Amino acid sequence: MKAQIIKKKGLAYIITEAGQKAVVPWDNLCDIIKRFKLTPVFSGNVKLSCIQSTREIRNREVEIEYGAGHYEYEAD
Repeated sequence: MKAQIIKKKGLAYIITEAGQKAVVPWDNLCDIIKRFKLTPVFSGNVKLSCIQSTREIRNREVEIEYGAGHYEYEAD
């Protein structure tokens, strides 16, 4: 979804093509764009460089192999 983004001081004003509006801190804009899968359209001469968040790294699949073993359980 396309979203027009306007920067004013430390805030980002977001208006989506569906008419939704939001005001978020400029520092959180990368997370908002990724979370809502927005296609940003910036007004003015504004550039944004998003750094890969640690949240993406944590969400990657990890494969773990367990050794074959026999486990016994005693009921009380």
